Amino acid sequence: MALKSDTQLGQLAIARGLVDLATLLRCVSQSATAGTTLSELLVIDGHLSREQLDDLESYLESADRRLLQDEFELGDTLVLDEIFTPTESTEPLLEVPQTVAQTFRQTPPVKLARNTLPFGESSSAAAESPSELELEREQRYEFLDELGRGGMGQVVLAHDRILKRDIALKTLLPDTAEQGNPRDRLLQEAQVTGILEHPSIIPIYDLGALSNEEPYYTMRVVRERSLEQIIQEMAVGQEHAYSLTQLVSILRQVCLAVHYAHDRGVIHRDLKPENILIGAYGEVFVIDWGVAKVVNPDLGAVSQLGGDELGALVGTPQYMAPEQAQGENDAIDQRTDVYALGAILYEVLTLQPVFTAEHVLSLLFKAVQEEPAPPSARAPERSIPRELEDICLKALDKAPSNRYASAEAMADDLELFLEGVKERERRRQMAREAIERADEARAAYGRTHQKHAELMNELSHEKLNMTSWAPHHEKERVWALEQRVEDLQVEIERHFSEATRLYGQALGHLPEMSEARKALADLYWERFQEAEAAGERARATYFEGLVRQYNDGWYDQLLEGTARLTVLTHPEPAQAVLYEFVEVNRRLVERRMAELGETPVRNLELQHGSYVIELQRPGYVALQVPVRLDRMEERTLEIQLQRVDQVPDNFVVIAGGKFLSGELQAQNLEDHEQYLPDFGIMEAPVTCAEYLDFLNAVATDDLERAKKHAPRLEDGESYFPVSEDGQFSLPTEDAEGDRWDMNWPICMISYNDAVAYAAWRSKRDGFAYRLPSADEWEKAARGVDGRLYPWGNHFDPSFCRMRDSERGRPMPVSVHKYKMDRSPYGVRDMAGNVIEWTTTRAPSSDDRRIVQGASFGSIELMCRLDWHMDAQDDSRHAYLGFRLAMSL
Repeated sequence: MALKSDTQLGQLAIARGLVDLATLLRCVSQSATAGTTLSELLVIDGHLSREQLDDLESYLESADRRLLQDEFELGDTLVLDEIFTPTESTEPLLEVPQTVAQTFRQTPPVKLARNTLPFGESSSAAAESPSELELEREQRYEFLDELGRGGMGQVVLAHDRILKRDIALKTLLPDTAEQGNPRDRLLQEAQVTGILEHPSIIPIYDLGALSNEEPYYTMRVVRERSLEQIIQEMAVGQEHAYSLTQLVSILRQVCLAVHYAHDRGVIHRDLKPENILIGAYGEVFVIDWGVAKVVNPDLGAVSQLGGDELGALVGTPQYMAPEQAQGENDAIDQRTDVYALGAILYEVLTLQPVFTAEHVLSLLFKAVQEEPAPPSARAPERSIPRELEDICLKALDKAPSNRYASAEAMADDLELFLEGVKERERRRQMAREAIERADEARAAYGRTHQKHAELMNELSHEKLNMTSWAPHHEKERVWALEQRVEDLQVEIERHFSEATRLYGQALGHLPEMSEARKALADLYWERFQEAEAAGERARATYFEGLVRQYNDGWYDQLLEGTARLTVLTHPEPAQAVLYEFVEVNRRLVERRMAELGETPVRNLELQHGSYVIELQRPGYVALQVPVRLDRMEERTLEIQLQRVDQVPDNFVVIAGGKFLSGELQAQNLEDHEQYLPDFGIMEAPVTCAEYLDFLNAVATDDLERAKKHAPRLEDGESYFPVSEDGQFSLPTEDAEGDRWDMNWPICMISYNDAVAYAAWRSKRDGFAYRLPSADEWEKAARGVDGRLYPWGNHFDPSFCRMRDSERGRPMPVSVHKYKMDRSPYGVRDMAGNVIEWTTTRAPSSDDRRIVQGASFGSIELMCRLDWHMDAQDDSRHAYLGFRLAMSL
């Protein structure tokens, strides 16, 4: 049997008292799972005999439209007492009072000339002779258009010639006389609606009968959209003009209108989005009171026209309360309408009905037995407010006693939500204003930061070109730049403070405001990076804590900092060992982490930080390759191994790649990245012994030329005495009373002397030696992580040979003495002993060169690897020496 027949049969079986609703609902559910028809299951379970089933089916075939409407959709209003027509085997379950039935007959018919319903052609003009009052009987209404129709009724747009206005006239459709008691229901709808004088209930203007004696009533024209249409449009993603708060406000007005009806003794029983109309100017109407239950005995002519006897079903299944779905009509009260209001709210929140089913009776079964899914679980993408969900579920409680006691109580809770929304909107507006001001401060912070970085670079260049002995007037520009940098730093902090204060203020207004939290996390992340790059661990920890405080997931991976490293060598394979730099006693020292095995090593996961890869292959120079891994970085190192016969014994190979140079600033580290190819550099500066070999070799052929390259102060005599046979030696005691050591770094050497030495030694050793460039020297000293000193970021005089390292008058020491003055590559004496020449010209002059490092007489500041000076090519000072480099 088809679904429609199943439904009709079930209705008829209930009407005749053969089964109760609970049994029927249970059988419907079982039939769906068992794969059999409802009728067969009723017989199999013994609820119906075969004869009773045959009788029901025969009756349904003969009843036709007299008993049931043509369409029986889930969304249609059900008045199932219409099938309770008396038969020989059952008593009538409904008697229509004769007073109601006679009401229409006693109403004087309105003569409308040729304008009768069903809707026909309108009359073009009123009669000329009768007065306007006479038009009430003759031609009061001019029919214009059909506004809509339902199962029994038709609504027509008409013009009231007396009151000069358009009205809506509702009457019955043709062929409805056999559908139960349509006239009585139309009368009840008109009377109930007329009694309920409320702004949200459409007013009734007139009640009467047409010339064909069909009843009608007139009311205000309703051209508004229904809430059902709005929800349907929202469900398919169409543009709509209603926010959630507006729809909740509309539903609150509906609750108040329904509460008014309850106070008057009327239960609607068919509340649903289709019966809620919304006007363009904010009007809200609750319509279709035709199946209302009237519980006030003082309402006179209005009577209960059916559907109130036990077992009858009245309403729309999707919005029926459990007691309504079970036909417990004596239990129906205002809380039944509250349930329907909850179902409407559910649909507003989720854009879906509370329950769906293919069978009407299955839908009723769900209404009785099944708990509704929370709206937030049904539609998680709609960000449903918790307060509305609680209101909705309370209204939908299966037990009437647990629902709102009245529609007004539900309206009060909706009002509290709306007041909260208003307060949140006020706070949101205040938060938005704070955000706008904070964004301005943040933009100013960014601009000032950028200007500060530019001035820092400019100041760095100026200092590079300025010698400590420059006169006062030449230093004034540097001082002016320093003052501007200091002023900008103050301005940076002011803008930073203002931005963070205002973003915090926005969060004070709206704690969940993601935009403000993200902005604060971004600002603190910048400061964290600055502190981390500068090696300021305490500040870095402080700002990292602030980032974590405001981080809502954006910085999870960055804070974790996992990076990936791939190591390739040419040729392969090479044995690789990984070391990490850890701080021990104020120095960064290598700590062995793991044997990586043979290269290639791919996708090695490491925390961001500074590491060293040790590479060894027989016949090739062992390499120390520092690597700096940024957070989330994926780095590939391609290392060219050098054969042992290509590199002199006392040279260190510096692998090609990027490194950080200069005075670093975290906000633009990329501006400080330099790339250099492979090169070699001496492990230590050229010593006195090595330089003596050069002087004596040159003296053999040209003593005078050798004397020109001998170490001496400006325009002074050579510190190295010459024997009678023309050979140089170290002084046993110089003019200052100092005894020289063969392992001292050579000093008092000009740039030209160093170049001459490189040329001589290249010829002797068979390698192309030269002096290092300033960048090569800095990379060999700092590695790739931008450290301030060869050993790390903290200074102590005991780590290198500078002015305060030892008691007494500062003097050079053996290049082997200060073993802590060692770079990540293993290059020594880069922060003390002697300042070293480079090939890089000073920006200010063609005859001046950058000199790098510090000497035995330098102060702490000069020991920093981001400190640069320059000297004239022919300068000779006690602190100037050099070391050799070579291209690879």
